[in-house]
Amino acid sequence: MEQSAKSTILRRGEAGFTLVEIMVALVILLVGMLGLVQMVGVTAASNIKNQMRDEAVLLGEEQMAELFSVPESNVVAFQTISAASRLRGSTKKYIITRKAEKIASSSSYQYVVNVGWTYKGVPSYHEVQAMRTFVDGK
Repeated sequence: MEQSAKSTILRRGEAGFTLVEIMVALVILLVGMLGLVQMVGVTAASNIKNQMRDEAVLLGEEQMAELFSVPESNVVAFQTISAASRLRGSTKKYIITRKAEKIASSSSYQYVVNVGWTYKGVPSYHEVQAMRTFVDGK
């Protein structure tokens, strides 16, 4: 009779989870879910930064192409331009600086286009450089 009472007690204790086991499992799940939520935020911020950099590269290349289309008589040594772009429903501001430096004793210029922007208080920039030689001022 004693032996059957012990076996029923053991079986009854092994039948399910205790409250402590459930709480530990919930804490582990909560930590994992919080990590996933934080990862989504970091991924979104990284994606926005990449989109802003891509837009800056595009603006820099457009400005360089515009510099190459200007004849030598219209080359401006230094110019600052402001440009706005729409990314994810908001307007982002870019500052574009164009420089044209004449190479001594030649008809060549070194063009430098610098595109700057700020995201979350961190300034960034992209720079494009090229050389152009004019033949007969064209």
